[in-house]
Amino acid sequence: MVRLVPVYLYLITLLFLAGCDGGLEPPPPEPDPVGVILGTVTYSGEWPPQNELRELLFVPLKFYPSDFTEVLSEFLKGNLKSSERLQFYVESDTFIVSELENGLYVYNIIANQYGPQPLADWRPLGVYDENDGLIFIEGDTVQISIHVDFDNLPPFPPE
Repeated sequence: MVRLVPVYLYLITLLFLAGCDGGLEPPPPEPDPVGVILGTVTYSGEWPPQNELRELLFVPLKFYPSDFTEVLSEFLKGNLKSSERLQFYVESDTFIVSELENGLYVYNIIANQYGPQPLADWRPLGVYDENDGLIFIEGDTVQISIHVDFDNLPPFPPE
């Protein structure tokens, strides 16, 4: 029996070491529940007349809209975030959208209010197309660039 004590101690030590996964090391941190998009927009072509430039914003969407009413519905529910107003008649501008909830943003546009109806007169001027147009937020800051070609505007709804 005395000879078995070292064998038992050896086995207990092996079991203890095999079951150890880092001891009291804390688990990896969870990502922040929100992230940020920092962007640059560049423009080419002839800008529309001033009366068609009421608002100009970057808007990230988690869905492909089939018509404007879907976007309007999400806006009215408070589910849409956008940048601050972008400058008109410039070669480029920068924007930021903060506190975006984590997830995949699939349709990311420079949106233009072109007429007097603030809940209806909107169109995309440029669509983010790098990385297949996808932006994935996971509690981080994502930097993007987007181009607006006034001579070749994207279709709406998206194809």
